[in-house]
Amino acid sequence: MKTVSVTEFRGNIKKYLDIAESEKLVIHRGKGRSFVVIPLDEEEDESLLNNAQKAAIDEALEDVINGRVHSHQEVMDETKKRFPHLFKR
Repeated sequence: MKTVSVTEFRGNIKKYLDIAESEKLVIHRGKGRSFVVIPLDEEEDESLLNNAQKAAIDEALEDVINGRVHSHQEVMDETKKRFPHLFKR
């Protein structure tokens, strides 16, 4: 894993993207923030949906198709019943 500053990365983007082809590249930004650059097709890319997330979306879409949904107003009414203290101002 290679670590570089934002300034170094900005000055040599091609060089560091080439490095990111073969290893994770960490770009360190001030105030303790760091970012990882990896190729988009990496299997372990945590920013893309995993199989469980895709299955949950498919299940939710099936619920919509089959009418197993609640309106916004129904949800708000039920929430106000259960948690009235959250709606008093």
